[in-house]
Amino acid sequence: MKIEQLSHLCEVIESGSFTIAAEKFFINEADMKESIISLEVEFGIKLIECDDESKVVPSFECLQIISHIKEIVRNCREIEEEIKSLHKKSSVNTMYDVSMF
Repeated sequence: MKIEQLSHLCEVIESGSFTIAAEKFFINEADMKESIISLEVEFGIKLIECDDESKVVPSFECLQIISHIKEIVRNCREIEEEIKSLHKKSSVNTMYDVSMF
């Protein structure tokens, strides 16, 4: 399981479409579907179903875990932002340290 796959799942559910989700991640629809299928195989449960109008909907099992998945994705994004912030601070400190010599 990769964070990217969890992000894909969240976006597919939110948008209700593999196509829209794929566009958001700049990948093709087939790769988006493969990402979700891969998660389904790993988890051993069906995560996505299609309704009569070909709209993508979360499965019952997915509904039981999606709040946890969203929290994981949100936490990872926060960590990424914190790391970016640390890099910016580190760059400023490094420039300051170098300028003193």
